[in-house]
Amino acid sequence: MLNKRYRLTKRGSFSYVYGKGERNNLGALRITYVRGKGCPKVGISVPNTVGKAVVRNKVRRRIRAALRPMMSGMRSAQIVVSARKGADELTYAQIENMLAELFAKSGLYEKKADALAHN
Repeated sequence: MLNKRYRLTKRGSFSYVYGKGERNNLGALRITYVRGKGCPKVGISVPNTVGKAVVRNKVRRRIRAALRPMMSGMRSAQIVVSARKGADELTYAQIENMLAELFAKSGLYEKKADALAHN
């Protein structure tokens, strides 16, 4: 479970991010984000097209688990991670790599190994 201060929970917050945010896609995952102040806040959206409730919850748990170690290196923003059709076939490692690549591509996260290599 993500710490409560890192969670995006209100419907209005999701609507704001979807309306004003920028998007990046990679395979079956999409992130929509709005840069902001304070700590990063993340919401997860897994629609019915991914599968039935058990499958959607499994995808949501994997995304949440992959996000947890990344939160310390994230820049402040409101982010919605959306799973799309085919996300149920991804392994945890694939989800973790895709999220790291999406966050790096959008400038929200810098891999620590890359940061150490640049110093």
